[in-house]
Amino acid sequence: MPKKELLYKLGIVIYLTLWFVGSFWMMAALQSGLLDHMLGIDWKLVEEYAYYALAGAIGGSLYALRLFHEFYNRMSERWLFWYLLRPIKCAGAAVMTIILFQSGVLLLQTGDSMMAKISIAFLVGFGYGKVMEKLKALAETLFNGKTSNSSSKGNQDAPSDVWNEDDVPKR
Repeated sequence: MPKKELLYKLGIVIYLTLWFVGSFWMMAALQSGLLDHMLGIDWKLVEEYAYYALAGAIGGSLYALRLFHEFYNRMSERWLFWYLLRPIKCAGAAVMTIILFQSGVLLLQTGDSMMAKISIAFLVGFGYGKVMEKLKALAETLFNGKTSNSSSKGNQDAPSDVWNEDDVPKR
């Protein structure tokens, strides 16, 4: 195995592990009050959403670590940015999905407890690709009056080099 490829793989596993462990640590630090006024931010005002973001990052990094382990021998440089961005995208998607549930735009029967919302945020992070497909279909239905399967003059097919979020690494 070339040294460059080994360094990429080592860097990815360290990065994802830091996101995974670091997100749990940040949740504990928020709960303990350690970060109440860090970086000029009153974290108590956004604490709920920070928990959702961290739970989404945990789900996303866990999914990425699982894929990394499963497809270690087939990983290429093409997937480097996928692995780097996965926890960040999952954190943002988790927060916005919880906001969509709280606003009533999306409906899901679950408890109104913080643990239920954190659990949903984790699942959003873990199943990020599927969640994005559903949100895309919802947005197209709401704003176009059509589903993603409909054709219109304004719609363009995705470029052939774009892949689904939950595809496995291919060489």
